Amino acid sequence: MKKYVFFLNAIAVMARLENGLSVEGSLFKDRESGQLSFRPYNRLSRVPGYVPPSVVLYETPNGSLRQTAKRNKILVSVKRSLGQIRGAAEIMAQARELTDYLKRLSKTD
Repeated sequence: MKKYVFFLNAIAVMARLENGLSVEGSLFKDRESGQLSFRPYNRLSRVPGYVPPSVVLYETPNGSLRQTAKRNKILVSVKRSLGQIRGAAEIMAQARELTDYLKRLSKTD
């Protein structure tokens, strides 16, 4: 027995299948024609440019302050060879410097 499935937005579905990617969607029986139809989900995360890259606002030797569309991110890292005490102190100093810069930015706005 052969069944035909009609793809809505077939060009996008075939492009993902040719790249070896999966396609999520819903398979249903059309009320008007009685044929099987497949409707792919329109995921925003697949749209190019959906997640804009983060912008580096300020950098320190061991960290950075980055701004995304919704958040300000403070990233700090230290080498393990510093040890726990000196490493924790360095992280706190870097985080303090980055938060001070963020506070200065918010005062000027």
